[in-house]
Amino acid sequence: MSHASFKCRRCQRSRSRSRMQRFSDIMPHPLQAAIQQFTYPFPMERLAQGYDGFEELRKFIKHGSEFSKEVAIILQERADVESAYAKGLNKLAQKLLKAVTTSVGSLADGWKAVGVAMEQEAELHKNLATGLLEDMSKPLKTLVEGQVKARKPIEVTVDKSYKTLQERRAEEFRSKKHSYACAKDHEKAEENVTTAKTKDISKLQKRCRQLQATLKKADKEYTENSYKAETARQDWDMTVAKASNQLQQLEEERMRSMQDYLNKYNSHVSVLAPKLTQIHACLNEAVISVDLRQDIHTVVQQKGVQGPRQPEQILIDCYAEDTQVSMNMDRRKEALRNYLIYIHQLIEKERKGKDGVQKLVDVYKSKPNFADPEAQEDTRQRLHQTMLMLNFLEASHWKINSCLCKLEARTQQQHPFDQYLHSSRDKQNYVVSTLKLPLSMALDDTADYSAYNLPNDYYMELAAGDDEFEDEFDDLPSPVGKCQALYDYAANEKDELSIKKGDEITVYEKLGDGWWQGEVNGRSGIFPSTYVQEL
Repeated sequence: MSHASFKCRRCQRSRSRSRMQRFSDIMPHPLQAAIQQFTYPFPMERLAQGYDGFEELRKFIKHGSEFSKEVAIILQERADVESAYAKGLNKLAQKLLKAVTTSVGSLADGWKAVGVAMEQEAELHKNLATGLLEDMSKPLKTLVEGQVKARKPIEVTVDKSYKTLQERRAEEFRSKKHSYACAKDHEKAEENVTTAKTKDISKLQKRCRQLQATLKKADKEYTENSYKAETARQDWDMTVAKASNQLQQLEEERMRSMQDYLNKYNSHVSVLAPKLTQIHACLNEAVISVDLRQDIHTVVQQKGVQGPRQPEQILIDCYAEDTQVSMNMDRRKEALRNYLIYIHQLIEKERKGKDGVQKLVDVYKSKPNFADPEAQEDTRQRLHQTMLMLNFLEASHWKINSCLCKLEARTQQQHPFDQYLHSSRDKQNYVVSTLKLPLSMALDDTADYSAYNLPNDYYMELAAGDDEFEDEFDDLPSPVGKCQALYDYAANEKDELSIKKGDEITVYEKLGDGWWQGEVNGRSGIFPSTYVQEL
């Protein structure tokens, strides 16, 4: 666990937890496939799968809001026309019956019964106007307006995250295109050297060296942009999950309120003259039959789609892998080895980060009261994101390594990811490789991937920490504050800092995962933030 490993932006992802106990099944058909996306292997369900799933959720909730708004308007209009009796009341009854036609379930049946009752009560409800207006219509309008305002920032956040993902994908494609172009230029220059006149060889060789340096830079940039694109995709996944939970809570509040208003309506009607007794009996039967759980189950049975999601990860595809392009064999092997080095560095970085997060998860398991549930859930989610990133990097490494093994006539051992790798070509004939792992396998931490053993000179290059790939965060940043130790803490790893009660610690960074970076008595390292208080 290095100081740099805690700089990963994945540590800043939004916290989310599904609370779908009573509501997750009410989604229409296009949403049910998304319900299982964000919780597996947890038992409950979430709402939206990807941006399209979130759009379906947004439309569904907007429809519910419009329905509530329509009901509020209808109740107000009925209050206005109660003194006018039959004609106006009958008109409103028809509007209500029309508004409820797009809804299903016992709750919708209850409102349908209200419309029927309104038709029958046309000449009986002059004194009902005040109750309908003050107790139902105005509060319901206020509820709808408040929810519209509450939904807007949630939807803006999702749209912004989706835009960021699109930008990252565009950057990835541009760098990929540039990498391929540099590789082609370098290859062409190398071929020119072999056919050049003696007097031009020196000049052409210099040109080749320049192009090779440009190619290395382009290859590294493409690898980094691909890594950033995957990070943006995971950020987007978590943003959609969190936004779905927030919208779910708003929808639950609306449904409970609609049920409350339905009961209030029932109460108002029940105090009318005996002439309403027969009408009220039919209405009351519909009201008491409202069962939200059964409604949810009914919608799921009619429109649900089941099946766990398969995250689709776009892997790193380098120019040298493409056997359809002409390339010198030695340079092809050299390019593949360089990519393996780039990816190997990222794998080691991710593994160190995963070890730190796993250790924190283990602490939470052994000491449930060590942190609040939200922090614990956030840590578990970050562990899952780390595992997904390792899958992305290791699958890319194994794929490129397999290509190198074929070129060197060596046997490459099978990998569990092999059957989930798919390759195709886009409109510009670039290779596009994807990894589609079942979520149960993607989050399986039992597999151990052994990287291809590169030649010693490449390992020496990697160990030497070439300036081109040095971690830019090796040095400690400027202090951000001070804190005092409340309890003793003994370091369990060499990068941790042992502290004693009363120690005054200089804080360099708050890592955002329950650990801080600091220094005391000339020693530096990370320590748990729950053991200290800020000064």
